[in-house]
Amino acid sequence: MRRFGLSLLAAFFILTTASLASAKGAKGGKKPAEKTTRGPAPLAKAKEISEFKGDYKWGMTPQAVMEKLYATIEASYKDKADNARVDPARSDQVRRMIKADKDAVTKSLVKFDSQNAAWGTSIIDEEFIPNNGESMLFYRESKAKRYFFFSGDALYKMYVAFDKEVVAGKSFTVFGEMMQQKYGKAKAVYRDVALPSGMKEKILDAYQWRSAEGDGLRLVDRSKFYDVYCLVIFDQSVSDRQAEVRRRNAASNPKGSFVDSVISGKTNDRDENDNVVDRITGKEVLKPGERRGGQQNIKVQSPTREMKTEE
Repeated sequence: MRRFGLSLLAAFFILTTASLASAKGAKGGKKPAEKTTRGPAPLAKAKEISEFKGDYKWGMTPQAVMEKLYATIEASYKDKADNARVDPARSDQVRRMIKADKDAVTKSLVKFDSQNAAWGTSIIDEEFIPNNGESMLFYRESKAKRYFFFSGDALYKMYVAFDKEVVAGKSFTVFGEMMQQKYGKAKAVYRDVALPSGMKEKILDAYQWRSAEGDGLRLVDRSKFYDVYCLVIFDQSVSDRQAEVRRRNAASNPKGSFVDSVISGKTNDRDENDNVVDRITGKEVLKPGERRGGQQNIKVQSPTREMKTEE
């Protein structure tokens, strides 16, 4: 784990140095457009993959991961604990700090079921499938926040969200170039984005690598809502199985079901929310042409006559 922390710091310095080099290169002329890489993702440098994974192995239980994080926390306080040995008050304060950090890790463990829907609108919302036996815990690093994902209580993915100071205003393309200096050439992945004109535009969505041991590695852009980029390493075999689950879930929701519901459920042009207050208070006011239960349509008579509702 300590080796992993050092590798992140090393990556930070590499990114800073590469950023300066990229800035100098940009002065020399216009940057050529990036081309889409076809075929499987290239192999990442084995040494860098090993450092990124650190002491963690796929298949570890949440408890096993937490034990390693507890050891990392204790090691991070070693100097403070040693310096406080002769001062009982300071020593007790350090012990309380260690306990607080450990408790934070323990409490971070969450299962992705219907009781934890809030994670569906978070920075990791695309990284799990609800009600699929998955769980997660996280830990705060010095320059990143790391999330550990489990499938059936077996570790299969680590998601590192870099701090804003690491990103430091760099574009995703520039940041991707820097990471490729560390991990090797990557596969650029694009996605279609609908424009107001109705046309579609391809934008860079991720960089992908793989390892000879069956790992997948990708750099993802979460800057639109969170101003950060994230590096994700995962067990490719588990990821493939989850992709199949996603496809089955998508297939279970027939295409056009939303359109069908609109056609069958809305028989006039009234805003479906314009009487929401009336419905909440129990005093719903219907408009001409509407029905309530078994009642007939409301009809509007001449302005000079009293409105009557036919029974």
